[in-house]
Amino acid sequence: MSKFINWKSDWFSGNFHLFVDGLQKGAITFGMWTSNAESMFEDKNYQFASEGFWQSRTKVIDKKTNEVLAIITYDSWKSKALISLNTGEQYEWKSTGVWKSQWTVSNYKDEHIMYTSSSNSGAISSDTDNKLLIIAGLFIKQVYNKRAVFVIACIVPIITTTTLRHH
Repeated sequence: MSKFINWKSDWFSGNFHLFVDGLQKGAITFGMWTSNAESMFEDKNYQFASEGFWQSRTKVIDKKTNEVLAIITYDSWKSKALISLNTGEQYEWKSTGVWKSQWTVSNYKDEHIMYTSSSNSGAISSDTDNKLLIIAGLFIKQVYNKRAVFVIACIVPIITTTTLRHH
């Protein structure tokens, strides 16, 4: 069964709003200075709690039961992440577009979710109804976006200072 979802994000906060058939069915709300978030999509509510240096892991927690449903592990050198469900299943998140405007979550067997983005909106096409995986794909994208902004914010002043000293 294919599921089609549209999303929009707030540029400044990075929060997402998810729409099915034009109706808002979910949201992801990020903490201001962290990669932690809370989400709801249809009947599911999740908390994303990042931990470790450079926030290298994120626990996905069911807000109703406080059960850890998944662990997301990020590859710091590539735009990849591994979603390990508490059932033992594993899914890979990876960027597939040249401009980081497309990405997928897949187990490379029977579950595959494709994401596309343009500016602050996009679409999701999923052949699974697993809401955790659908939400996790957007969450991971935003984690990598925040990292890129952080790196740029750190590097630009260094380059500017170095350039000005040599003139």
